[in-house]
Amino acid sequence: MPEPARFRSVVLWVVALCAVNVTWAMVVDGEAVRELNGPQQAFDTEVEIPLDGFLGAQGPMPAVLEVDFTHRSDPNEAVGAALLTSAGVEMWRWNGTAADTAVQWEGLLEPGRYVLRSSGPDLVEAEASLTLSPLLPVRVEGHLLATLGLVVLAFVDAGVRRRLERRGRAPGDAVPVGFREVRPLRDEGPPEPVGAWQDPQRG
Repeated sequence: MPEPARFRSVVLWVVALCAVNVTWAMVVDGEAVRELNGPQQAFDTEVEIPLDGFLGAQGPMPAVLEVDFTHRSDPNEAVGAALLTSAGVEMWRWNGTAADTAVQWEGLLEPGRYVLRSSGPDLVEAEASLTLSPLLPVRVEGHLLATLGLVVLAFVDAGVRRRLERRGRAPGDAVPVGFREVRPLRDEGPPEPVGAWQDPQRG
């Protein structure tokens, strides 16, 4: 294999490896927002929150819980919110009035079931949302899988080339399949006339 072609192949595989890992790094920081209570629905004093790890991952997920209360007549009415595990263990509690600004809780939540418990008088409305980063627990595993996948693809590509070479076919430049250029078709023109249509010979 010519050295320039081998060098080009190595460079392109390195570029592909960097591109895949950079893409995963951008995706893994994505957030998912789950609405728990809203103004368009009845005030729910207890909202169950089931959490499942991405692809069965058991690591804790960064979470942000935001709660905002409003009262349609008296903003000074007392309200409160609490986050509990399925076993009833209290993880966070807040008490205030409907006039207070939205409150937040930030922490890590293991996969499992949780309950958001809210309290307030009649005519109270609550907006609550939970923002999760579900891919962060598998950040390292994602990079390893992306790298391993490209390495396997590189070995498969090299094996196909060696088989073609043993069969006497020209495999082309040592460029990964996804980076190969398409060669344009050339118009060779009509074939030369033969047989009865040849030009007459002059003696």
